[in-house]
Amino acid sequence: MSEQQPDMQPQVSAATEEERKPVVFAVRIDPVLREQIEGLRGITEQSVNDVGVEALNDWVTKTLTDEAIQEKAMAELDAEEKRLQERRAAIAGILGQQATGAGTASKAAPEAGTTSRGGRRSKGGSE
Repeated sequence: MSEQQPDMQPQVSAATEEERKPVVFAVRIDPVLREQIEGLRGITEQSVNDVGVEALNDWVTKTLTDEAIQEKAMAELDAEEKRLQERRAAIAGILGQQATGAGTASKAAPEAGTTSRGGRRSKGGSE
C-alpha cells in the first residue's frame, strides 16, 4: 500500500507533469565514443542517460549564448512577424477591412470574433 502513495502524488498534478514528462531522444554515435562513455560513466557512476542529458544541457546553454545564434533567432522572429502581418492584411482584405500598422491587431481581432457560419456580421455586433 505504501508503494501506491508515491504513485498517487504525481496524479494530483497530472496535467503539469504530463507536459514535462521525459521523452526518448535517441542518437547514433560511433562505437568508439560509446566505449569511452561506458568507461567514463563506470568511473563517475552516472547512467548513459545522465551523461547524455548533461551533454545536451551543456550544448543548449552554450548555443543560447552564441551571438550569431541569437541574431539568427531574432531574424527568424522578424521574418515570422512579417509573414503574420502579410497574412493579417490578406485576411482583412478578404473581409473588406483595412489592415495597417499596429492598430490592425486590436481592430481586426475583435471583428474576426464576430463572424459566424453565415459570414460577416455588422461592426456593431447587434446580432
